[in-house]
Amino acid sequence: MKFSTLAIHKGEINIGKIKPVITPIFQTTGFHLTNEVYEKFLKGKEREVWIYTRHNNPTRKAAEEKLAAIEKGEDALLFSSGMGAISSTLLTFLSPSDHIVSSKHIYGGSYNFLMELKNHFSIDVTFVNPDDPEGIIDATRPNTKIYFFESLSNPLLRPFIIEGAKKFAEKRGIKIIVDNTFLSPYNFNPLKKGADIVIHSATKYIGGHSDLLAGAVIGNKENIEKIWKRLILFGASPDPIQCFLIERSIKTLAVRMERHNKNALEIANFLNLHPKVEKVIYPFLKGYYNSDYAKKNYKGGGGVVTFKIKGGNEAGMGFMRELKIVKEAPSLGGVESLVSMPFNTSHYSLSQEERERLGIEEGTIRLSVGIEDVNDLIEDLELALSLV
Repeated sequence: MKFSTLAIHKGEINIGKIKPVITPIFQTTGFHLTNEVYEKFLKGKEREVWIYTRHNNPTRKAAEEKLAAIEKGEDALLFSSGMGAISSTLLTFLSPSDHIVSSKHIYGGSYNFLMELKNHFSIDVTFVNPDDPEGIIDATRPNTKIYFFESLSNPLLRPFIIEGAKKFAEKRGIKIIVDNTFLSPYNFNPLKKGADIVIHSATKYIGGHSDLLAGAVIGNKENIEKIWKRLILFGASPDPIQCFLIERSIKTLAVRMERHNKNALEIANFLNLHPKVEKVIYPFLKGYYNSDYAKKNYKGGGGVVTFKIKGGNEAGMGFMRELKIVKEAPSLGGVESLVSMPFNTSHYSLSQEERERLGIEEGTIRLSVGIEDVNDLIEDLELALSLV
């Protein structure tokens, strides 16, 4: 089955003679215990039976099976947030004195967590450019256990070239963990390129409607089973209602991503020609970090367009306040267009000097392009730019 068919039909749950068209919400804390349940529980097969919703839930399982199918993995887990997914996954495979290689351009929340590991758990971290395989290999140490990168970085959209590090990592038993939030499973499948584990903030494109908070991890059964044990211990399980919303949203992911991709490319081209815009970053634009790799490997460039407005942060703030359709708000990946500036949202914890060193210059704006009529969006952007 192709992507859209899997997204709609994979993971359907039937209950005896009751065969609903969609998976219902199993809004229950626990489940009736039987001899069969006890037997499997004692054999370590807890995920095959329903015991307690922190461990597993049919509504959650339906969504996890969809995620595994569309991300081309064997198994998947849902979490209560993207950071819950990241922290549980990394702490599954790391011990004190271990080392991680990660991206200089990684999401601010992930960066802060890596710093916590360094400062409080004696786990060292080296930050490099994600699109420099030689730099990643050079940063590797004998105690390196994980390469942790984003398929597209936040907010500068730098790609991670998985193939460049795969053979080297494989020989040394290093796990490649990729946050694929910005591209979504529709545009890119890191597992097919050699990643061991894929993470999503399911709050973004997978949820798609700015109405839920969740995270996801996809990989082979062995890795997922290990991460599941951490999920239970850390209490990062999602609510059944959130799982229902995710399962519902996955069904429309393909049609939403098609529009996100189309709208974002048109808007990137519009901004690229505007006299008040100094620079535009988008995977399918000429001058992108590695446009050949993007065009060869990505089905689409995603819905995020990053650009630099003339006049710095003050002009950027003024521009955002003049927008009528596009909302000034955090997050991304929803059906509505949102805009923010990294200096006071995703990377507020960094100093201006640190942001500049990462390439987040004054006036950098992150635009999450929704699925509205693109001409309305361009008109809104054009008017706001004319007023700053």
